[in-house]
Amino acid sequence: MITHTDHITGSNLDTIAQIWLTSNLEAHSFIDPNYWQQNFAAVKQQLATAELFIFNDTNDQITGFLGLSGDYIAGLFVAAKFRGEGIGHQLLTAAKTSQAKLTLSVYAKNKKAVNFYSREGFCLTNQEIDEPTGELALQMTWTKYQAN
Repeated sequence: MITHTDHITGSNLDTIAQIWLTSNLEAHSFIDPNYWQQNFAAVKQQLATAELFIFNDTNDQITGFLGLSGDYIAGLFVAAKFRGEGIGHQLLTAAKTSQAKLTLSVYAKNKKAVNFYSREGFCLTNQEIDEPTGELALQMTWTKYQAN
């Protein structure tokens, strides 16, 4: 089940923040782990009031989430043991129903994520070096099909 919220607290916030940290450490082995750990507290504070789509399994356990800032996907994260079950696709589908356009940034070295977003209809629109990490980041955009 997916819930849409802009306020999360307590153990749910702790769970989401931990999914954020663990997923970043796993997906971005090419970035110094200290980068993610040093940003953890600030990101957790932002997550508390962010627009979120949260996926809960049948046991009401949070297994993934997508964060939006306007039409920008600030992040899409699924706990490791639940990856490959279509949760990311379902979260993106939910976000797509609320927006006519979505944008995001993904590290070029994160090939799984780049391929996932491409399969989901996102197209490369720009690329630039991410200042804090020195890594190449790809900007991608999805636009809802409009019939003329």
